[in-house]
Amino acid sequence: MKALDIDCGMSIEEMEQATLELIELNKATIEPYDDLMWNNDCSRGIAKPFDAGPYDSYERTVFIMFIPLGPFMVDALDGLENGVPAVIPPTRNVPARFLDPKIKNRNRIHYGRGMREARKVDPRAEALFLDDDGYVTEGGGANFLIVKDGAFMSPEGRNILRGITREDVRDLAPQLGMEFVETDIEPYDVMTADEAFFASTPFFVMPVTSIDGRPIGSGRPGPVVDRLIDAFAQQVGVHPIEQARKIGQPYLADRPKGSRPY
Repeated sequence: MKALDIDCGMSIEEMEQATLELIELNKATIEPYDDLMWNNDCSRGIAKPFDAGPYDSYERTVFIMFIPLGPFMVDALDGLENGVPAVIPPTRNVPARFLDPKIKNRNRIHYGRGMREARKVDPRAEALFLDDDGYVTEGGGANFLIVKDGAFMSPEGRNILRGITREDVRDLAPQLGMEFVETDIEPYDVMTADEAFFASTPFFVMPVTSIDGRPIGSGRPGPVVDRLIDAFAQQVGVHPIEQARKIGQPYLADRPKGSRPY
């Protein structure tokens, strides 16, 4: 909000208090073993059509939304256990000189377009976006990293969202005897990597087993990612794959075979 000159009318402490109150109100709506994920968003408020006046001329709108994690985890469980294919779509990531990707924002039409392009190639695929220079940036809702030569390698922070889970991988790396390196990553580097994965809050890490139809490493989730997930589980007290299996049971029982939760 600071980068976009938006004052939401609340202090950090007030936002936290409102969030905690809504968590308490929503606890009764979730299934056993489930979690709530939430988004705190702010818009500049309602404006007249084509009005681009100063932000302080509108009454800002704050949204705090809660979503049961269970349906998402059901959809993600196959990928968590078996990995997902990545496809590089024709759509490129928006250059940082136009819209800084370090700003967490909801202007994501290019991500949606790229995801549709990737899933025309493979219905299970996740899109992996390149920048204008052909370097790997991120997925449609997750950071992307590879494992190579005893290191976690991440695209440099200039053209990506510097995600919280990516930072957690950085923090866990020394426990695994791994380096964390930021560097330019080309598609060739992904094809020749030992392992690869997406990193995002809802699932922690999602193994990536191929890129554009070419297997990465063994073509299966690898041992380094397994060790990383175990280290994360020790940190938070919950194993994400085991949790996905548990919270998925009521959703799997209630929906028709072959249907998607969303």
